[in-house]
Amino acid sequence: MSALSPNIATRLAPHALTLAIAAFVVVFSIIEPAFLKPDNLVGIVRQVAMVGIMATCMTFVIMTGGIDLSVGPVLALSGVVAFFAMEAGYPLPLVLAAGLAAGVAVGLVSGALIAFFGLPPIIVTLAMLSIVRGSALLLGGPDLHSIRDQPGFTFIGTGSIAGIPFSIYLFIAVSLLMIFLQKMTPIGICVAAIGENERAAFLSGHRTRTTKMWLYAISAFGAALAGIIQSSQVHTASATYGEFGTELDVIASVVLGGTSLMGGNGSVARTIIGVMFLGIMNNGMNILNVSIDIQLIAKGAIIALALALAERG
Repeated sequence: MSALSPNIATRLAPHALTLAIAAFVVVFSIIEPAFLKPDNLVGIVRQVAMVGIMATCMTFVIMTGGIDLSVGPVLALSGVVAFFAMEAGYPLPLVLAAGLAAGVAVGLVSGALIAFFGLPPIIVTLAMLSIVRGSALLLGGPDLHSIRDQPGFTFIGTGSIAGIPFSIYLFIAVSLLMIFLQKMTPIGICVAAIGENERAAFLSGHRTRTTKMWLYAISAFGAALAGIIQSSQVHTASATYGEFGTELDVIASVVLGGTSLMGGNGSVARTIIGVMFLGIMNNGMNILNVSIDIQLIAKGAIIALALALAERG
């Protein structure tokens, strides 16, 4: 029996997060049956949609051993740029393109500095965090900019199709696209190769530098899309959105999904599981009226425990 237990534990370790989600769902639904109501379950996915979009798009970056700390300010900048594009009278497609382009431009700059100049990702994206936040404040100031009479734009964050919020469809679409890129295109192979051994990947003929640059652009695209969704939901744009902690939730979701911060292993599909784990945990504690201080302590402890279990796999 003593020889069998470690073997069982080793087999269960890769599924620790899924088992934890099932356990939390059972516990929360027993304590508060309202947890399993369809409206609440849809609400959970809606609440995590923005973090989920950013996390799935950042998965590739972390798989290469990199990191993107600038997603919060990029989120804010995108919303502010979209707002001013609307104020200038541009049609909705150009408004969305402007907001997304602002984010992608930041990602390309970060990616170029990291890939072609060999600068550390944590230093570059930390610097970008400050630069982009300052740029957003220069553009829009610290004030809230109200978005009025823009039904097409506000539908993105508040509209529904067949009773499902449109933001959930966007989350699903981005997730499927990222899974497709990982499983069905050379990008997925190159990302894994870079994470395992970048020098060997380069010598094998992979375009490692160009790929890394565009991976940061993808990460920034996710943040920009999240910024548009948030501005649409709250009918305002502000350079102060995407406050400190946004990037921590995104990174935690990716790492909880089994992607190593050292690079190499990773899965977009498992990142989605990590996103849902945090969403279920937050929603359950809110339903149970757990105070915010206890929530923060519990969240940190559970994340640490889940990561420890994942390391056993």
